[in-house]
Amino acid sequence: MKKTVLYLLILFIGLTALYSQDAVYQKSVLALYKSSENQTEKENEIFFYMSRALEEMGLKVVYWDIDRGIPGESVTRFHRAIISWFRGPAMRDPEAYLDFLERMIAQGKKVLAVDNMGAYQDRDTGDYVRPLRLNTTLTKLGIMYLGDWTQDGSLLELDHVNSSMVEKDGKQDASQSAFFYHFLPTDHELKTWLSIKRKDREYDSSPVIVTNKNGGFALSRYIYRVENGTVKLLLDVPRFLKEALFPEAEEQKIAILVNPGRSGSDKILEYTESAFSRSKINYQIIPSNNFRGMVPHDFRPFTSVVLILDSDSGIDPAVLETYLEEGGRIISLKTGRFNNLAPYLGMKEFRTRTRDNTGFKISAGLLSGESTELNLREYKWTPGVAVPVDNAEILGTSYNGREPLVWKTKIGKGEVLTWNWDLFAIGNLMGFIVDSVLYMQPVGLAATPALSIMYIDDWPLPMYNIVREPMAPLTDTEFYTTVWWPDIQKILAGWEQPFSSFIIFNYNVNREPPYQTGEFFVAEDNAPLKMAREHLEKGIELGFHGYNHLSLTPRSSELNAFVWSGEENMRTSLEMAREEWIRLFGNHNLPRSYVAPHNVISPEGIKVLHEVFPSIKAVCTLHTSSETPEEAYEYGPNPDFPDVYMLPRLTSGFNLTEEIKMGILSGVSGPGLFIHFIHADDVYDPYRSLGNDWNGLKEEFDKLMTFVRSNHPYLRPMNVYDGFRAMQHFDSQAVDFRIDGDTVKVSTNSSGLIFRVRHEGKSVGSVRGGTVLYSYKNIDETVIRTDGTEVEIRLR
Repeated sequence: MKKTVLYLLILFIGLTALYSQDAVYQKSVLALYKSSENQTEKENEIFFYMSRALEEMGLKVVYWDIDRGIPGESVTRFHRAIISWFRGPAMRDPEAYLDFLERMIAQGKKVLAVDNMGAYQDRDTGDYVRPLRLNTTLTKLGIMYLGDWTQDGSLLELDHVNSSMVEKDGKQDASQSAFFYHFLPTDHELKTWLSIKRKDREYDSSPVIVTNKNGGFALSRYIYRVENGTVKLLLDVPRFLKEALFPEAEEQKIAILVNPGRSGSDKILEYTESAFSRSKINYQIIPSNNFRGMVPHDFRPFTSVVLILDSDSGIDPAVLETYLEEGGRIISLKTGRFNNLAPYLGMKEFRTRTRDNTGFKISAGLLSGESTELNLREYKWTPGVAVPVDNAEILGTSYNGREPLVWKTKIGKGEVLTWNWDLFAIGNLMGFIVDSVLYMQPVGLAATPALSIMYIDDWPLPMYNIVREPMAPLTDTEFYTTVWWPDIQKILAGWEQPFSSFIIFNYNVNREPPYQTGEFFVAEDNAPLKMAREHLEKGIELGFHGYNHLSLTPRSSELNAFVWSGEENMRTSLEMAREEWIRLFGNHNLPRSYVAPHNVISPEGIKVLHEVFPSIKAVCTLHTSSETPEEAYEYGPNPDFPDVYMLPRLTSGFNLTEEIKMGILSGVSGPGLFIHFIHADDVYDPYRSLGNDWNGLKEEFDKLMTFVRSNHPYLRPMNVYDGFRAMQHFDSQAVDFRIDGDTVKVSTNSSGLIFRVRHEGKSVGSVRGGTVLYSYKNIDETVIRTDGTEVEIRLR
């Protein structure tokens, strides 16, 4: 976990440095002109036709004569875009200029080439730039130059015309414009606003006014027309600038605004990134050192914005206001005091302080599932000091109903969801983050492995032939062999739920050799061994839980008071267990999965386990832990041993408590897993059994499984090893979620990807290329599996 946190920190610092250095968010653009073409800083087309629109967008225009030379990094670092409007095709050293444009695009800056590209020819030598070199740059703007120039208007005709963009003050007329180059579209995301067809050629029409994620291109003579000495703009310049500088989101993409280093912010960011990555949700982090450079349309490329802030942090309120007025969706995950942003977070005032609360309630509908209302009586949290506006829709409160926990507010055409706590700094609520984003977007999509995995931990276990409450007069051996084991097999078979058992040889605290396995053979009739062999005979996965119940770590904790003195003793105990395993079950049955005692294992422990048991591919630990945070792990390949896959648990026990409900809902919505532990000896532990006898636990477990299957019937039941293989396959799947009004397009690199679609206020009309696995009745959500690599969903 330390390495994971360090990696995230390095990544975050790198992203921060990148944004700062490249000035993606700055309040100025660099406008290029050529003095050799009789242009000056106050006599050029950008000044005449674009400067006012840019200033109204909150941007300052700084002019640069390209004939002075290519601007260096000391100049460009302060600008977010490069805009050129040249009159002619020639310049000095055009290839160096093209290199410059590519560097700007690589740094995330937008490039807009208007009128003449201006770099077709070397002014000094007269040589034309090779098309291959020119196209290396032009393809980044979504087009390829193929020449075939003509100014014979009789050969030209309009093909695709977006009138609202290219016919502002007059109609386009190709015969009158009489100018043509053959351009080929090369970007599948290219927006073509105007294309011209050459009637004497067989090839497709040529896009001449376009925008894409890197900027825009607008060809000469289709931008304006001079009639009776008056310039008539055909191009809607403000709209063109808006599309090129702030392209509207077509794919699902989330902006995450964070103030790093603040209390809890880094942990919330870590879990938000993890949740989005597991759900294959595209996102971009915007750290606080970029906030002051943001302008009102900067959120336009995002389908929603997540805030991990506890103060204004330098954001201009107009940035949020404009986004909401245009229908944007904002989700605030961290409580705080917002002096300027409060009106855009649904807050009307702030109190001086609050007290800790015990318990909370969340209304049905926010979280995914058929019956997802939560009522936790015992769960401590500290409310924020914000008071929601009067017209806010309260979706959650403290258990006593006095403190607002989460609310939704309509602002302009948009909406804001505000969480009034800091509990997202703990990882067991990752699914709430995903559900919040899906709930707020008009259409929200999330991929999911959709797995139901059942662990029987400490099983088979040493049995001592003793009578223990509450199962008297049965001995523990009699209960396990004649009651528990037959019952649990029947129960799980009834739910069609495969499971994996994890054998433990001893409960001693031996940390020094010699190591012995005597406890495992104490039971009458050698019951643990017989049941372990029964697993193998029936094809039930038998995993490894340890030589004894000491976690493989040199560090102590409340759960793990006894620790190993070093790697050698860990290794020796595991080697002894391996020899015993082979003697009892055969070399061909060596375990493929492992559950760490107390769910804790250190990097040193993983190293030794991997060396002694290379057959083990799946390792289950804690996902989050306040006691041993350095030994909690995310899902996926271990950073030190990539062929070991970490598969941490989320919930455990037979009882369906509200806290277990919360864990189930968060697990299925976040990492996409119901991954659950039960223990044969739960009935003997008053804390774990909550005072229930075995009949009571069976009833509770039936409620638990009913809750899972009724709320998430699309989950695929698997044992641990099959679940690990399914997770590997899921990790290898790439996906692109695109939304165009009521049409959703999902593209993947392989079939069989499962994804959730949240479609508030709409229903699924048709699905092409996919299979509907489940449509919820109580919320607007559908779960779909891809049949091939392309799925199209029509909403209604």
